[in-house]
Amino acid sequence: MEKILYFDKQGRLYLPEDMRRALQFKTLIARMIDRKIVLEPIEDDPLEALTKLGRKKLKGKSIEKLKKEARKETEENAIKKLRR
Repeated sequence: MEKILYFDKQGRLYLPEDMRRALQFKTLIARMIDRKIVLEPIEDDPLEALTKLGRKKLKGKSIEKLKKEARKETEENAIKKLRR
């Protein structure tokens, strides 16, 4: 899918609805590689990724607490990647 996009006066880039729907993510990392902008998704539901780690690590924690912890860790990892 290709579209011609423009920045508005505040420097924002609008992604058309069909592109946003195709991405199915609300949070993205924007990375510049040479003269290109690459958007990489960050999991919207980090709990799903956490379940792969095993039940022992999840035991005794509420779903809301797990989501907050996972979201924080995901954002910290994204920031680390951006600083490289």
